[in-house]
Amino acid sequence: MRFQLEHDWQDNMATPRSRLGERAKIHSFVVLCIIWVFAGLFGHAPWKGYETQSISAIHAVLNGHILAPMAASEDTLINPPLYYWTGAILGKLLTPLISLHDASRMINALWMGLTILMIGMLNRELWGTGFGRQAALIFIGSVGLIFNVHTLMPGIATLTGLTMAFYGLALSKRRPFRSALLLGFGLGISFLSGGIMPFLILILSSLLLPMLFQVWRTRRYALVLSLSLLVSLPFLIVWPALLWWHQHDIFMRWINHFQLFQTQNFIFYVKNLSWFAWPALPLAVWGLWKFRGKIWSQTRFQLPIIFFVSALILTSSCATKNQTFLMPFLIPLSTIAAGSIENLRRGAASALNWFGIILFSTILFLIWLGWNAMLTGFPKKTYERMQFLAQTNESHFNIFILTIAILLTLVWIFSLVKTRITNRSCTTNWSIGLTVSWALLMALWLPWINHKKDFSPLFLSMGKVMQDKACLTTHNINNAQIDLIDYYLNIKASKEGDRGNCNYLLIYQLHKKDLPPISENWKLVWNEKQPGDKNNYKLFYKE
Repeated sequence: MRFQLEHDWQDNMATPRSRLGERAKIHSFVVLCIIWVFAGLFGHAPWKGYETQSISAIHAVLNGHILAPMAASEDTLINPPLYYWTGAILGKLLTPLISLHDASRMINALWMGLTILMIGMLNRELWGTGFGRQAALIFIGSVGLIFNVHTLMPGIATLTGLTMAFYGLALSKRRPFRSALLLGFGLGISFLSGGIMPFLILILSSLLLPMLFQVWRTRRYALVLSLSLLVSLPFLIVWPALLWWHQHDIFMRWINHFQLFQTQNFIFYVKNLSWFAWPALPLAVWGLWKFRGKIWSQTRFQLPIIFFVSALILTSSCATKNQTFLMPFLIPLSTIAAGSIENLRRGAASALNWFGIILFSTILFLIWLGWNAMLTGFPKKTYERMQFLAQTNESHFNIFILTIAILLTLVWIFSLVKTRITNRSCTTNWSIGLTVSWALLMALWLPWINHKKDFSPLFLSMGKVMQDKACLTTHNINNAQIDLIDYYLNIKASKEGDRGNCNYLLIYQLHKKDLPPISENWKLVWNEKQPGDKNNYKLFYKE
């Protein structure tokens, strides 16, 4: 069935099918996105960082803490609960088949699928037919995004909400009611997953556009903003009101936790954007220079520039430095880059293409080399290095995984052989190279990476010697480990807590003399190490 190209919800990721093979390109793009989204989503434990915090919060939702799901290490609500709700729902549905953390992590596929779809449609709206797929390729080719989208974190849902709202603004001149729905739902989703910051970014962007550019000062745009605010009200009112009514103290701590304009982290975010947003950033900068005479007169430039500036002002004014806050910048950067790639000089496009070919070919070779060394012991130096990094000499061979790895490598080789160098092929090859490299790493190295990062054997062995799990106090145990103890053992450990009413004390001993003063009635009942860690975890029991 041939779709009409002017329809907003169909064929937005396609270019006109005037030549043979266009349908195959669209299918290949969809397959590439599926690989990009699903590779690395499951098959490993929660790793320290956002994952430990998120899985503990999801665990709290499943234990009945619906309104204010907080990780075990938190005493203040950091993020609203939408992402945790969706992760808990999917986790509840799939846990008979797979572990809770793997099941919850699968929700990222839904959020990122919506995000990629919105990226494609908004660029088709701003630049015309044929640019949606190109923008999506630049977006998924961003270096800093690949690890974060495979991690349990509320920022994934926040990115979806921001992209939806951005598309709503782009659609405001042509489809006001549909625009209001998208902007309203985008405001609500970004607020219920990311809190006040993404909400303020969208509000500031929406207000700056008519303030700075006359083309946005229309009754239609005012109608869009009014209707979108009406659509977003249930998201903005219901959950905060319920939290304020039922858990007032937590609500007040959440409000007071947000601090703005107390510091300036402008240099931090600009410096990290230089690698996080590659290659979208240099392509966008080139586009702004190339079209410098038009950027203030065309909405296709006005919207992403204002969104970028709003995000930079508010994010750099936040007291917290976090690289995950860089993800929203990819929305405007990939938008400008998509419209600029056709005007890139041939020499620059060729240089970017060859840089990607050399870089990802080298990465793929090293991944295969490390896998071969762990299985065969050759080369010896590589084998010794891999053993040191993985803290194990176990070899993992699976014919199914090996077949997938070979197919992924053939995809990369085939993309290099059949593609002639054009401006668009340089970003396409980059996205394919990044996706294949990540997928191959997850296919061949994941068991060894997980062996180093997985804390479940450590804490599960500790749980076997604990008869009373009502109370556990700790010394030198960080927040991530407290969250994992809660997830694996269902124990709310306290940091440096009162040992008077607690029978168990867990200590991470940094050196021989690093022990808190304890009386003689405390007996050592468990002593273990995490792979690769020279220091001991010790559990004491008070008789």
